[in-house]
Parts: sequence; C-alpha cells; structure tokens
Amino acid sequence: MRTLSSIKKYKNAVTRKYIFLAKEDIDIIDSKKDWWVSKKIDGQLWFYVKAGKETKIINSNENDITQTLPDILKDLDKKFKSFKSIIVAGELYYLTDKRERYGDVIAGLGDKTKNKNLRYGIFDIVSSDQNYASYEDKYKVLTQCVGHSSKDFAHAVEQQKTKQKDISTYFKDHIEKHNFEGLIVRDSSTIYKIKNEETADLLITGYTLGSKPGQVRSVSLGVYLNDQEIVHVGSCGAFENEKLRKDLFNQLSKIKVPSNFQKIASNGTAYLFVKPQYVAEVKLLELQADKSNDQPIRHLKFEFKNKQLNATGRARSVSVLNSKIVGLRPDKKAMKEDCGLNQITKLSGIPKEEFTEVTLSNLPKSKIMKKEIFVKEGKNGKAIKKFIFWKSNKEKIGDYPSYLFYYLDYSEGRKDPIKKKIYPFADEKLGLGFFQSVKEENIKKGWEAYGS
Repeated sequence: MRTLSSIKKYKNAVTRKYIFLAKEDIDIIDSKKDWWVSKKIDGQLWFYVKAGKETKIINSNENDITQTLPDILKDLDKKFKSFKSIIVAGELYYLTDKRERYGDVIAGLGDKTKNKNLRYGIFDIVSSDQNYASYEDKYKVLTQCVGHSSKDFAHAVEQQKTKQKDISTYFKDHIEKHNFEGLIVRDSSTIYKIKNEETADLLITGYTLGSKPGQVRSVSLGVYLNDQEIVHVGSCGAFENEKLRKDLFNQLSKIKVPSNFQKIASNGTAYLFVKPQYVAEVKLLELQADKSNDQPIRHLKFEFKNKQLNATGRARSVSVLNSKIVGLRPDKKAMKEDCGLNQITKLSGIPKEEFTEVTLSNLPKSKIMKKEIFVKEGKNGKAIKKFIFWKSNKEKIGDYPSYLFYYLDYSEGRKDPIKKKIYPFADEKLGLGFFQSVKEENIKKGWEAYGS
C-alpha cells in the first residue's frame, strides 16, 4: 500500500510540474540555470518496484505487467541488485528505427512476437534506500547502474546538461531532424515538454459565454467516430484574436440546438450546443490519451438526430491540451472524411482498434450485491427505508464507479415524502461497511424487514 501511495504521489506531483511549450517559446526558460535535456519518448509510464526479494512492474492504477515482460524484469533485477528497495519511473516503449509510437507499445504488450522489441527507458528514481540531493545525483546513479544502451532491455534515458541558449539547437539537431515527438527539459523542480505544434481540423459542437457580451468564452470539440456519431475530444478557450471570438458567437448563436445531456465548463457555466456544421483549425501541443489513474480516457459520444444532439454512449477518446483556435475551415465539411477519427489516431499514435464504441443499450448489466428494505407504520402513514448496494460492472469502459450505494427514505406524512442519496465507491469492502453503518444509524426499534 505504501508503494502504491508513493507512486501515485510521484505521478501527481510530476504531472503538475509539466509545462508545455512550443519550440518558439524556449526563451521563456530560465537562462541563468543549467538544464538536463532528453528526447521525449512516446510510450507508457510504468514503475519498477523492488522491496526486498520481491520485484514487479506496475503503474499507478496497480496494473501489473511483470509476467508480460520477463526479459525487462530480469535485466532490471540484475542492474538494481545492490539495492534493498527502490522504485524507478520509466517509459515503456517499442524499439524502432523511426519515432516511437504509443500504439506500438499496446501492440507489443498484446503480441508475444513483438514483445522482444519492448524497452524500458528509466528517467527518474521515485524512492530508494539511498538519499539524493538533486536530480543530477539520481541521474548519475541511473547511469552507473543501468547505462544508456537501448540494446539492453532496460536502460537510462540519456540526458545532456546544457544552457538555455543551446536548447533550440539541441531541439533542431536531435528532435526535428529525426522527427521525434519532443524534448524534455528539467532540473530538480521544473519540467518542460517542448514540442512542435500540431494542427487538426476539429468539429465545433458547442460554446460557452464569458463576461464579455457578444463573444464566446470557449468551444467544445469533437471528431466523427463513424458516419453518424461524434466523440468529444476536449474544449478550447484560447483563440487567435478577439475578433474570432466575436465572429464565432455570431455564427454559433444562430445554430443552437437542444441536447439530452449537459457539459459544464471549468467556470461552472453550461455549454450551449450547436448543430454540427463548423470545422475549426486547431493548433495543439498534446493529446492526452490516459487519465491520471492510467485508465484510457473515454468521452461522451453523440449524434445529431431529430434536430438535436443525442447521447449514444461513451468511446475511447483523448483530451486536447494546450490548444488554440486559429480559425474556421470553410473548405472542410462536417463529415468523417474531413474531421474524423483518423486525425486523432495519426497525432496520438493510438491504433484505431482502441477506440471501442460503447452504446448505452450494450453496457454491461449491474449486479445487486445487497438489498434490504424496512417498513414502519405510524400515525401519519407508512414509512419505508431502502438500502441497495450494487456493482456497476462498467468501471473499465467509462467514467463509472465500481460500486454504488443507494439509500431511500420515504414517509407518507412528511411534507417532502421522498429523500434519496447515492454514494459511489471504488472498493467493495468500504461500500458494504458504509451500507451497514447507514443502516444501523437509521433502523431503530419499530422498523420491520420487508422481503428483499
């Protein structure tokens, strides 16, 4: 448990440290300090954990791929044999002559014939039985223990110490020249991700209003998952200029449509949805593929039918990060060919097969784990209290909790006769414990059990 807590704490802290920069903004970086620079590897974050004789490879969601990577584990065990305990962070990637791709890692984990091409590039020490004063100290240890050769199944990601004035040259010579994803620039307290901006043509599905009248605050974006359905891929509140905000308001406010779902912006206002008609040119630095708990991002999917947007379920998706609306694309139409899923698969490296479609009618059925009902007759009529605990069976295919507890309190003689609450739980034991405590608090003398 302590190991998992350390991993989650580290991942959350590191994620908050990331500062995304376009290569044109490198001069923002402090010029008075020395920086460690390295190629950004397009893979998956995993942690090697050694505690005494036990070793494993897990992520922050406690998924364990130790048995899938015997060669990597053997190499790690050998190289860290002098440590009694250690946790290192590394990028699992697929070795290739070209740019590494996230999707290749997925393929490598699922195909034994490709498994030998997987490598583990270590970039940090999370914790160990030794203390380190700086990131430089950690890097020296990693260099000594595991080396930098990608011929080895496990190796340290090669870092180079440099001045801010030389970072642009490094980016050009080591990243752009070889078409790699980007550059990591860091010291002991700050981490920059530097990338070339990508461009995507995304469908505008809605907008919010800000404090300034007559202009949009932000827009929601999507791509066509198939010929009819659109999947949400994020929102954007940055625009090329103020005129664009006004122009978009004038155009989008004329094509508002109702919907059977809601989306709330970061400032608490609800999105106003529009007929899928306008395609925006969007510049972006990052497409986030997984949530902070390492589960794949899934967003709502919907279709335009009967003059309104109707939710149809959830699908594998991404979240657009560090984006800006450049303008509209009048030469593009709201259709799969012009603003479809192929743009997301190309930019993210996620294979098309990963974008599984889950319709509301095909969701796994929930299972009731425990149900108790109690009744009581009083001078003002009948009272009923109902306690239900069930497993959703949907936690792996969308933003659903694993377990839910439902409590209903009904009293005929009360001004507000029905009161009900629902509580989500990730752990069955905790949920059942809460079930019992709520029942004991509310069921006293006079209440009688009523069936199930």
